[in-house]
Amino acid sequence: SALRPRIAILPFANLTGNPEKEYFAQGLAEELSVEITKYEDLIVYNTLQIVNASTEGNDVKEVIRNKGIRFIIEGAINKSRDRVKILVRLTDLAENRQLWAERYTETLTADNLIDVQERIAKVVSGILGSEYGIILQRISADARRIKPRKLDTYRAVLKFYYFQTHQTPEAAREAFHALMQAMEQDSNSGIATAMLATMHGNRYMLDIAQAQDSYAMLGKLAERAIELDPHSLIVNVALAFKYFVYNDRERFFRVAEKCLAMNPTTSMRLGALAFHMSLFGDWERGFNILHSMMQTHIGFPLYFHGSTTLYYYRKKEFEKALSEARKYKIPSVFWGPLLRTAVLGQLKSKNEAAQEIAHLIKLKPDFTTKARDLVQRYIKENDLVDHVMEGLRNAGMKV
Repeated sequence: SALRPRIAILPFANLTGNPEKEYFAQGLAEELSVEITKYEDLIVYNTLQIVNASTEGNDVKEVIRNKGIRFIIEGAINKSRDRVKILVRLTDLAENRQLWAERYTETLTADNLIDVQERIAKVVSGILGSEYGIILQRISADARRIKPRKLDTYRAVLKFYYFQTHQTPEAAREAFHALMQAMEQDSNSGIATAMLATMHGNRYMLDIAQAQDSYAMLGKLAERAIELDPHSLIVNVALAFKYFVYNDRERFFRVAEKCLAMNPTTSMRLGALAFHMSLFGDWERGFNILHSMMQTHIGFPLYFHGSTTLYYYRKKEFEKALSEARKYKIPSVFWGPLLRTAVLGQLKSKNEAAQEIAHLIKLKPDFTTKARDLVQRYIKENDLVDHVMEGLRNAGMKV
């Protein structure tokens, strides 16, 4: 697809006047190339593969553009007293427009040089290359302007990411139908199959129309995806989600450990694993991963705050739990008001809880008759389920 993001990383310029800093500038570009290559959705080119002696004297950016590469990442290092300034920027060659730039200031020593390179490369690659990063958001905006009949597999993938970011019913419908259409055209795409499995899993977990049919489809599609693409991180994360939904703890952790061994860096995949690990009882490790990710990524699904809310809730640190629950700002999903109601119930704040209860019932009118079933779809520990139900009752709900 012409929409598939192709990125070239140019050598970083050494503006310090010190030839010894050349190796740092080169190493930073190489480290960034390594980090951003970890994102499965991107095709990353080192400019040494493209620009050679035959292009000498030509505009390097024009050579890159003619290769069909849309984005370039470039940078420079300069001196600032006893420190080094590192500038990184992203340019969209299709529109010849700078999309993003950032400056980092570091003190360099012989001991910390590699650490600085790795840290900056990890931060920049997350900002630019993740599912919620600037590059895919840019491409996703293009994809949303294209009529459904022209969708291909990659556009369907982008609509899936858009749904994960925005979590609206409209985005869910668009992603679901785009993935269905993509599979009709490309039935051997393991990634599209895995994403459609995830959409079905979400439908079941949130008890959306035909939830039981989606429960069965999740299993069928997740297994099909792993047959098609057994080494894909995206596919393996979808398989782990299947085992989470099916309450198969042993298989979930087996696949989750396999995924973690692939060294995921993206907020969607690493965060999803940590989210489900927590709810399956590995609270400390899951929380630590999520907390670290939330500090270093500019974009991640807001439902991750559900796990961090419950982390504090189960420790009876209700003020911290309430702070996390208030960050669960997904207007169409009933779990936000559910969590806030339970926490406010434990804090004996019935007046404030009444507003959350009204919001909860508006989103899920049959919640009171299904409360325990819906809660334990996500929360896998009976004691914690009881504790949440207690909070709901303390808030004034008859569940």
